[in-house]
Amino acid sequence: MHTKCLVTGLLALATTSAFALTAPPFTQAVSPDTYPTLPVVMRQGYVAGVMDVDRSVLDYTKGMFSACLKGVTLAQATEIVDRGIAQLEPVERNTAPTMVHNALLHDCLRRGFKVE
Repeated sequence: MHTKCLVTGLLALATTSAFALTAPPFTQAVSPDTYPTLPVVMRQGYVAGVMDVDRSVLDYTKGMFSACLKGVTLAQATEIVDRGIAQLEPVERNTAPTMVHNALLHDCLRRGFKVE
């Protein structure tokens, strides 16, 4: 009887302790620090993914990016990002997707396109 209570108590303690553990901090697969070290083909794939999200999810920049990036190849967009990240403020490059988005955004704004 006492063994059963002891086992039940230990099991409850272990379960509670497991839920009380804090999760390790989120590690970004691609960070602003690692992005420049990626091979060109991987950077192009990453830029393509961010551009896809920008065009399908972010309504406030969708029109501007459609006009600004019309006819721009993926290689050209990646070059824009690669050149632009050095000019971004730290808050504009706190995550890799934000960094790519903001590099493209600043290039479009610099060329006279407006956010609608």
